This record gives sequence, structure tokens and C-alpha cells, in this order.
Amino acid sequence: MVIGFSGWSFYDGYVGYPHDNLMEARKELPAEQQKSATINELVTEDVAKSLEKGVNIKELSEKFGAPAWRGDFGGVHEKAVWFGRGGSLIALVDKIGITRTVEWKSGKHKETDLWLQKLMGLVLAPLGIFMLIRLIAMCTRGAEFSDEGLKPSGQALIPFDAMIGWDAETYKDRGQITLQYETGSGKGEYILDDYKLAAFKTIVNEISKRKRFDNPIKEEAPQTESGT
Repeated sequence: MVIGFSGWSFYDGYVGYPHDNLMEARKELPAEQQKSATINELVTEDVAKSLEKGVNIKELSEKFGAPAWRGDFGGVHEKAVWFGRGGSLIALVDKIGITRTVEWKSGKHKETDLWLQKLMGLVLAPLGIFMLIRLIAMCTRGAEFSDEGLKPSGQALIPFDAMIGWDAETYKDRGQITLQYETGSGKGEYILDDYKLAAFKTIVNEISKRKRFDNPIKEEAPQTESGT
């Protein structure tokens, strides 16, 4: 779920939100030019706000390319529009091609909205991958119990002869019991987790019985009241 939400955030930041902005901006254009209008990657809020009026429209066209739309605006000026991911750059141009106003109009989803979606995707992606790895580890963690001993997944067999005792200090708080053993390569430990091992009690009881260890999970028989 976290990985999916990360992917969705990336999609919105890079594709979904800019597309929504473009669809909204196209509605302000003449019908015959709506489909041809596209996003100009060079047009951003910071760049737009750095521009000042008085610039020749040719300079803007050299900087950003041809406007997505350019047409008459009130009979005195022309209006030129470039669409960015987070909004539109709008310039009013006089008859000799000089811009009288240059402004930025944020879209339905502002550039900060796009940035936040990308950030969420970036944060959630490694978190989701970490959680997935942990989930896989939990699902694949197990142990095979046989007459030879205990064989943890991905580890060597722990023979009964090598088992030397239990460490149940964390059992009450965390549901874990540590099996201590000693082989030719030295001492080792294997943690049996009541949450992760379905046969946890069976394994602990059987090892305790065979090795005559004090059983750390042995339930005391309920006391009964005697009467006369």
C-alpha cells in the first residue's frame, strides 16, 4: 500500500497534476486551438516572475518558443500565453510587439503542490521497500523441526547435542526465547519468536523435554480449593 501510494504521488507530481492544469487552461482558448496547446517545460513560476514588462515578444519567443496561443485582446493589445506545469505565463503585447504586462497565473495545482507530491513519493518509496523486505522476511522466516534437531530457514542445522539452554528474559515482554547452542565453530544463538513461528510452543516444549531444560513457557496447573 505504501509503495502504491508512493507511485501515485510521483504520478500526480510529474503527470497527473500538470495534466489537470493544462486541461483547465485549455478551456480559456478558442475551441480550434485547445487540442494543440501543450505544456512548455521551460515555463516555470520563478522564471516568469523574473521577467519584466517592456520585453519584446520576439525575445520571449526566442526564450520559450512560440506561445501556446496568441490572439487579439480588447482590440488594443494581443495576448500571448505559454503553459507550464504549474500555471501559465501571460503577456499583453502592444501593436509594435512590446509587452505591457507579464504575469504568472498559477494553475489548479500550484508548483508547490507538484513539489510536495514528488517529495511524498520520494519519502514513501524507500519506506515502502523497507516494509516490503521486512514482510517478505517475516513470511519466509521459519524453522524445520525433526529428530535431528532444529533447522532455521537459511541456516545450518542445530543438532540436539549442540543445544545448551534457553534464554527467556525477553519472553514476557516480546514473546521471544533464545536457544543457545555450541558447535565446533563456537557458540551461537537462535531467536524463536512466538509471533513468527506457528509451531513456537510445540518446538519449545519438545526441545525442553528432550534436553531436560527448564521449560520457560510451561503453564502451571490451576490450583483447586480443597474442602472438608
